[in-house]
Amino acid sequence: MKTIEIKSAWQGNSDCLSCSIRSSALFAELNEEDFSKIHEPIDDLRFESGSQIYGQGESANHLFTLREGYIKLLHVNSDGSGRIVRLVVPGDLFGMEALLEERYAHSAAALSNVHLCRIPKPIIQNLGEESPRLHRQIVKKWGEALSQSESWFSEINTGRIELRLARFFLRLAKEGDSGLAIAPLFKREDMGLMMDVKFETISRALASMADLGLISNVSRLSVQIPSIEKLRQFSLAGM
Repeated sequence: MKTIEIKSAWQGNSDCLSCSIRSSALFAELNEEDFSKIHEPIDDLRFESGSQIYGQGESANHLFTLREGYIKLLHVNSDGSGRIVRLVVPGDLFGMEALLEERYAHSAAALSNVHLCRIPKPIIQNLGEESPRLHRQIVKKWGEALSQSESWFSEINTGRIELRLARFFLRLAKEGDSGLAIAPLFKREDMGLMMDVKFETISRALASMADLGLISNVSRLSVQIPSIEKLRQFSLAGM
């Protein structure tokens, strides 16, 4: 674990230069005067895939910004059933319930190797009272998180499973070195929890989409998308 001293981060003398903390999801609008009011370091952390960042019901002492990788937010109901309620992608702020509650409402776990910044709650509370710029960013990121969650449920929890997967891949696809688009895949059990289906259903749907030429080179961690436009038209045809 590394700690990021705010002064050196703002001046670009630390690892934050590549991120950097000045242009990160939460601190984009802050100036040097704002940063001078922060008296606690921010932790720069890496976790391997499968690691738990925090648990549901644990004391909520930090907020987090994700720099690399993917994180799932999982809520476990009183009957023991679980549901992934949000997929956190790079640039997202998560653990925001720490600003309102004493304990986390969900658990957060790494779906891939991840790189994140862990921000002590007092930094946000104290600076938020003095800096309207940070307050605006918090409100903005909270609104984005709510919007993402709503569209997430709408896109991957309606329609037949192949259409849900198509929307999922379109949302996360990036162009790879080969020129083909690549989208991440996670454990089939996690995919099932996201889409509220059994993991066997996910496996069958992936095979079906491969047969249709919509995806190729399906591995444990990713799929290739030969044509984004073809996949988009497929997703729209089912609406």
